[in-house]
Amino acid sequence: MLAVPAAIAASGPAPVARALLWTAPGAELPVLAGQPRQCPRADAAAPAATVAAGEALFNSPALLGGQAAKADLSCAACHRSGRANPHFLMPHLSGAPGTADVTNSFFGTGRANGRFDPVIIPDLAMPGKVSRVPESQELARFIRNLVVEEFSGAEPSPAMLDALAAYVRTIGACPSGDGQVQPRRLADQLRLIDQALGKGRTAGEGDPALRRQLIAAARHQLGLIDERYALARHAALRRDMVAASRSLARIGDSDAGWRPAVGKWQARFAAELVPRLRKQETASLYDPGPLDDAFGAGAGSRR
Repeated sequence: MLAVPAAIAASGPAPVARALLWTAPGAELPVLAGQPRQCPRADAAAPAATVAAGEALFNSPALLGGQAAKADLSCAACHRSGRANPHFLMPHLSGAPGTADVTNSFFGTGRANGRFDPVIIPDLAMPGKVSRVPESQELARFIRNLVVEEFSGAEPSPAMLDALAAYVRTIGACPSGDGQVQPRRLADQLRLIDQALGKGRTAGEGDPALRRQLIAAARHQLGLIDERYALARHAALRRDMVAASRSLARIGDSDAGWRPAVGKWQARFAAELVPRLRKQETASLYDPGPLDDAFGAGAGSRR
C-alpha cells in the first residue's frame, strides 16, 4: 500500500500531490516547485509529431499499465524531464533516494529475481548500453521489454515504440553553467496536453492503440492540473475540469471521427478553461507562495 511520506502525514491534512507518493521526505517542496530544465538534442532528427507523441506517452502512467498505472507512475516519475530523479523513494522498491529495484515483482514478474537490489536511476541524457542510432531498432526493443516485462504493461504498438524511441533520442544534457532547474508551471501541463492531442495527434492516425494512449496521456495531465487547484475557491473550476476529462474519455472510447472530435475538444478547452486556469494560477499550488504554505518547512506549524 502506498502512503504519503511521513513528513507530510505527520503535519496533518495536506493537499493531494501524486508525486509525493514516490518522493523522499524533505524533498516535497523542491519536487513540486521545480523540474530539470529540458535541452533537446539538435542532432536527433525525427518528425515533430512522432517526438510529441513519444513525450506524451513518456509522461503517462497508462503506458506502463498494471500496478504502475494504479500508483500514477510514468516513465517521467523516475526520469524527470528524461533526466535522473535523486528524490525518488518508494518503500520496498528503493534503497537510498534516487534508486529503484527494477527486478522487484511489485510491478511485474517478468524480471523478478527474488532479491532486493536497487540501482541508481539513470539519466537518459547520458550515453548508455543501448544504441540510440535511429537506424537501429535496439532502443525500441529495449523500451518494449521495459513496458512488457518490467511493468507487465500491454504490448505497445510499433507506432508507440517508434514515438517513445524518437523522444528518448532527443533527451540531452543542458550546457554546463546554465540553470539546470526550472519552475514547474501550469504551462508545463498545458504543453503536454498539446503534445498528446495537438502536435502528436498526427502520429495517432491509423493506430487506435496509440490514439487511446494519447487520450489517456492528456487526461493524466488534466489530473495533475486539478490537484494544483486545491483551494475551496477552485471548486467550480475543478468540477469543470472533471467534466472536460470525462468528455475526452468518451472521445477515446470511439475511434469514429477522432480527429475532428479532439479538435473541437481542444478549441473548447482553450476558450473556456485555459483562461480561467491562467487567471487563478497565482492562487494555485503552481505559485511559490501557496505551494510553500502547503508543503514548506513551516507548513505543519501553520495548520
